[in-house]
Amino acid sequence: VLEFHNENVCVCVSVCVLCQTALLMAVVRSEECGQEEFTKCTEPLEMLQLTTEFSIGAAKKEELDKLCHELRKGVRCIQSYTRRCMDLQQRNQFNKLYHGTNQFIRDLCNKGEFQEEYLKHAPCSEMAKKDFEVCATRYKETMVFLKPNKNQENAENSTLNENIKTICCSINELVDCSENAARKICGNEAAKFTRELVDKYADSLTKIYCEDFTRHPEICRDGDGDGGNVLQQSSLGVLLAALLLLLVR
Repeated sequence: VLEFHNENVCVCVSVCVLCQTALLMAVVRSEECGQEEFTKCTEPLEMLQLTTEFSIGAAKKEELDKLCHELRKGVRCIQSYTRRCMDLQQRNQFNKLYHGTNQFIRDLCNKGEFQEEYLKHAPCSEMAKKDFEVCATRYKETMVFLKPNKNQENAENSTLNENIKTICCSINELVDCSENAARKICGNEAAKFTRELVDKYADSLTKIYCEDFTRHPEICRDGDGDGGNVLQQSSLGVLLAALLLLLVR
């Protein structure tokens, strides 16, 4: 079983965000554009979500091939759904969030350096399981304390900014914690690849909404302010923040 807990937490967030975003953006023209239809599309992608063991579930090439067959079915289904149920602007917005997921699946499922590295580090990652679990537990405990955003209409609301800061800083901490765990158990090469997994999968989400916190880690360390000065307050950014908060209800 391939254990990369930091990446899987990001996957869990990403897939849930994609589901909620698509349903909010979709123009409901018929039953084919409803929640049930889109949920069917995302079922294969849920294989990448958190499990009780925080595993992706494919440690051998044969297992990975089976997983990728299902993942590709999910990708095709999502593409069909967005073409039928979203206008061009909505599709472009959704694709910005979906890009990282799509690219990750392509790199994971096509023969190449990334797939080889993925399979190479599978045995050692099992040895680091307990350390990864500590990192993931710490992350989830932080998410529980997100504050409710009572003023939904105010895009500059300080609580919203504070929650986005909490999410982004917690992801940064999770990545660092898991990278250190991989380094301790498996060495520098595995640690580097662990971070690459996160960067590749969460690319769209973190670069659009958390880049300032990654570029300026002192914002997280100092604990002062709510990060409002560095947040991108676009309508899509507010939407994403609201969707992320749904995950901890």
